[in-house]
This record gives sequence, structure tokens and C-alpha cells, in this order.
Amino acid sequence: MNTVEDFRAELLARVQVRASADSNFTLSAFAEVCGELLEEAEELYDFEPCYCRRKGSKNRNVAVDGYTFDDADMSVRIVLAHFSGSSESENLTKTEAKALFSAATSFVEDSVSGYLQKITEESSPEHGLAKDLQARFGGLLRFRFYLVTDRVLSDKVRDWPEGEIGRIPAEFHIWDASRFFRAHVSRSGRDELIVSFEGAAGGGLPFLPASVSGDDYTGYLSVIPGTLLADVYEEFGSRLLEGNVRAFLSTTVKVNKGIQQTLQKEPGMFFAYNNGIAATASSVEIAQTNAGPRIVSATDFQIVNGGQTTASLAYARRKAGAHLNDVFVQMKLSVVDEVRAGSLIPLISRYSNSQNKVSDADFFANHEFHRRMESISRRLRAPARKGSQLETRWFYERARGQYAVETGRLTQADKNRFELENPRDQIITKEDLAKAENSWKKLPFEVSRGRQKNFLKFAERITGEWENSPDSFNDEYFRAMVTRVIIFRHLEKVIPKQSWYDGGYRAQTVTFTIAKLADVIEKHGAGQQLNTHQIWREQSLSSALMAQLLLIAKAAFDVITCPEAGVQNVTEWSKKELAWKRLQETNVPLIAELSAELAASEDVAARQRASKVEAKIDAGVDALKEVFAFGNKNWARLKQWADEKNAVTPKEGDLLRVAINPKWMPSDRQAQDLIRLLRRLQDEGFGG
Repeated sequence: MNTVEDFRAELLARVQVRASADSNFTLSAFAEVCGELLEEAEELYDFEPCYCRRKGSKNRNVAVDGYTFDDADMSVRIVLAHFSGSSESENLTKTEAKALFSAATSFVEDSVSGYLQKITEESSPEHGLAKDLQARFGGLLRFRFYLVTDRVLSDKVRDWPEGEIGRIPAEFHIWDASRFFRAHVSRSGRDELIVSFEGAAGGGLPFLPASVSGDDYTGYLSVIPGTLLADVYEEFGSRLLEGNVRAFLSTTVKVNKGIQQTLQKEPGMFFAYNNGIAATASSVEIAQTNAGPRIVSATDFQIVNGGQTTASLAYARRKAGAHLNDVFVQMKLSVVDEVRAGSLIPLISRYSNSQNKVSDADFFANHEFHRRMESISRRLRAPARKGSQLETRWFYERARGQYAVETGRLTQADKNRFELENPRDQIITKEDLAKAENSWKKLPFEVSRGRQKNFLKFAERITGEWENSPDSFNDEYFRAMVTRVIIFRHLEKVIPKQSWYDGGYRAQTVTFTIAKLADVIEKHGAGQQLNTHQIWREQSLSSALMAQLLLIAKAAFDVITCPEAGVQNVTEWSKKELAWKRLQETNVPLIAELSAELAASEDVAARQRASKVEAKIDAGVDALKEVFAFGNKNWARLKQWADEKNAVTPKEGDLLRVAINPKWMPSDRQAQDLIRLLRRLQDEGFGG
């Protein structure tokens, strides 16, 4: 995608795949897609859809399409969508943007006052959000509003001036098609983030160089005033936190009591008592000032260790009235260029956080599991659906935007052919996979906690299973995984059409339904299993399975929308394991028609054994192909790089030495060892 128009066309195609004929759902689908794009840009995390359009107090328009409470920086992020759906790009005026933001702020104000709670149904998503906003209002540090649109802002204004809601700062961001496109084409996938340090005494941060000059890495030691660090955090919030740090902060006590005590009683000793922060950036600007050389700004600034320190400073100043004038924080700043940032920053984060419980699962995004799924998805063809003669593929996106990259470099004729063989509605992202698989593993409460948290839970399980039996992730696993995605997406489409469904909580109903299906078959299936082979062969669900799913879905919806006493709202209730236990206890029979379709366990086991054998053979062949495709010259470059970095063991060095020989023929095992070594060295910074 080389232009905004190309990106916008791709965006509309994604919305069309997700949406149904209902116009309200088209808007909701657009909001969900934009929520995912904002997550990819690291603007927000675990987006929760919540569609509302109505009149509020004083006959004001109130509106919202989604939200997330960011526990890492004690903010709430409110998303409002404006969707034209026009094939031609249209402009968004300032007047329209102002009215839309006004509707979103009115929603918050009417929630905090309690007005919305009086006029909305208790089981509705907007009622739950309104109650949450009212309950959390006293602890919030900032409101962040996002207006997302497929239109283009009519001038260069990107963000609105800040305001206040009940003395809490409120900021306003407009994400139009152009801004989404800019974030998409950046190497980091993020909207540009430049942090200024010019507010420090002397016009910037004093520093000591802390590395040998080189292309890969530059290090600095510095001291940052507490007031400035709190200012920066209040401005950018958890965007400053590298993903693993954010995940760690959001599941632990956010405000450290020891830090608070020091800030209140001995602020001058903070530097002595605190370990400081570690940060990364893709570049820094250094200027000569009257006080000497100073770091005046950093691009793509990320805190990889010390997030709790940073958040606590901001909290202490705003909520506890602490004065930070005497507080100074030491900082280790690592500058890594954008090309190597994707591989080096996770490693810097990993080793910087070695004292915290940040697991290997947090670094799962580049795991070999994804390469295996990608490889199978490009090779394995699914049977033609009824009424079609064309076999298709389920396209697994190991990296963000792979499908768009593939289609973007094709001629129109080749693109049309590619899209026929790889339909857009058969794209599977890592997050899609995690939702479907964790649902089937009877973890609907984990799925309901949001994309990021659910993906980490999925990663934790797969990492362990891969270590024990990598060959289990084979063609048969892929086919079964696709069938679970088919079930998931079928439910997303049919649940809104049911008479008992009165809107909201579709995502929660889907995951709880699939979990209960697995539970019903386990309890009443007499040892038999879901016939995934039949679903794969038909590429659709049988009438018996559809009837069973809808029977369960009604029970799931009833449980989800009736929280236990004391639980604030349905969204929070669905995140609790107790909600799943309630559904487990609910009696839903296994209908006879589905029982007759279940597969014998011995047949399933036989297919899995055969697929394991095939997987071993395929892994060896794939590794050999990759070794030869990489080429002797590149193996020589890799060896030279590894020797310079002292990055390999003597045994690995010997393996690289023979790989350089054009006449050498590696065994399957040697080829796999070489590819594993190549992956590791690429993660450590080799750019081959």
C-alpha cells in the first residue's frame, strides 16, 4: 500500500468482511477494526466495544463506540467512530469533529453525574461503562478521547486542544485515514512519538556517553528531573511503556508504597534509594547549550524498566500533592535504529526486567510456532466449499499487514487471483487464533479480558507445549485450529440475529459458547470428540452443530448478563472465572444429532500420530530448502558477524564453517540447527 487511498480501500475491505447488512453493525465493525489498529499503534490496549447513540441530559447527544481503562497510567480512553463507507475519500470538517467530541464528552459527564445510569438498561454495555466511569472517576489521572474516521481531516489539525472534565485533564486525538496510514507505513507501526527534554534546567538532559561508537547501539547515562519525568508521563501515558513493562504494570500494584513514602518524606533521597529507569529510543537529538551538550529530544522513547517508578511520580504529584522539585531519577538510555529496534528492544526489555516476573511468554510474538503456522497456511489448501470448485487457503498473518504486503506488490490480475485463493474472510491473525484456541480450552474469562492479556495467556500455554512436543503443531493441528476459527466467526454472525439477543456482549457470548460446547462434549460425548475433520472437509458447520451452538449461546447470554451481586457490570463479570463456573453448572444437553456426528477418539489420535510423522519430515525438508536459499555467501557473512560479536559457541562456529562450503550437504538435523541459529542471531541484531 503506497498511498492513503490504497490503505483506505484495504480498511474498507476489512470492515466489509466483518460487518453484516445491518447499518449499525457496519459502524460497530468499523469501530472494532479501528480499535485493533489503535492497539497495533500502541495507543490503547484491550479495546472493549460499546456502541451507544442517544439523547442525554439537557437533550444533548451522547455517543461512544468503545473504551479501555488503562491501569498502567490511570487513564480512560474513549473511542468514537465516524464512518462514511464511501468509495471516494471525503473530508471531515472541524465543525463535525467538534460535535463528535462533544457527544463523547457528554457521555462521560452524564455517566459521572449518574444521569445515564437512570435512563439505560442495567444489562446494556453503555450502562456498565457509565457505572465504571462514575466509580473510577476519583482515581483517574486523565481522559483520552479518540475520534476515528475513514474520512480525511480537511486541514492539518491532528489533535484538539486539551480540556477538563471535573478538573481531570482531557485530551482529544483525531485518527483519520491519513494518520492511520502514516502509522501503518512506519517501521515501528506506531504514530511518531517524540519526547522533548528541553524543559530541564540547561535546556536538556546532561549525559555521559556509555558505549563504544557503533552502528547498532549507542548508550547514554543521564539524570532526569522528577517533575519532567512526571510531565512526560502525564502527556504520553502508557505509550511510553514498552509492551512487556505495560503488561507487568497492569497486573501488579501500580503505586509502590515505598516510593510514595520517599517522595513525601525524603524527596531529596529519591536518587539514592531508587534504581532509576532504563529506556530506549530510535534516535536522540543532542544540542550544544550554554550549559554544555544536552539531550533535547528522543524519538520513539520507550521505558523498558522503571515503569512503576514513572507512574508513581505522576500519581504522587497529582493525587497526593507531592512536590517533585528535589527529585531526580537516573536513566540508562539505549539508542537503537529503527531497522534493528524490533529485534533488540525486546531483548533489552527482557534483560532489564530480569528481576521482575516477566515471562518468556511476553516475547512470544517472534516464536517459531508462528513461522510453522505461516508455512502450513501457505502450503495447505482447504477443500472447496459447496457450490464452488476452487480450493482456497486460510492465510495466517505471522506479522502485521502481511496480507496487504502480499497483494500490494501484485498486478491487478495477479491480485484478483490471489484474493480468490486467499479470501479476505480467511485471514487469521495471531489474536484471532488466541481467541479461538483459548475459547476451546475453556478459558472464556481470559478471552474476555482483552486481546493483549488473552494473547499472553495463549503464549504461555503454547510456549510450554512447543518445548515438550513441537511436532504436535502440524497439519492436523492447523486444520483443527481453522475449524475453531470457523465456529468462532459463525457465532459472531448468527448471534446478533437471534430473537433473545438484545444487543451488546457479542464477543463475550461467542467465547463462552465455544467453551461450553467443549465442556458439553467432554461431559456427555462418551469419550468422543468434535469432528473437526468433517468441518474442515465441508468448510462449514453441520445443521446439528449449529443447533447445538445456538442452544448453548442462549444459556451463555443469560449467564453473562446476570452478574453476581456486588459485580459492577457485565463486562467485568465476564472476566471472572466465577462467571465461567456458573455456565459450567448450567445444564445444557448434548443433542442427539450432534452426538451422532462426533468422532471416535482413536480415529482422532491416529490422524494426529500420522501428522506428527509428516511434520518431522516436512520440518527437515523446509530447513534444507531454507539453508540452500540463504546461500553460502550469506552464511559466510553471518559467521563473520557472529565472530565479531562473539555470539556463538565453538560447536555453532563449526556448523557455520561447514555451511560456507558450497559442496557440503547437511543432514535434516544439521539444517534445522542452522536455521534455529540463524533465527537467534537475527533476533540478536544480524540483518541478513
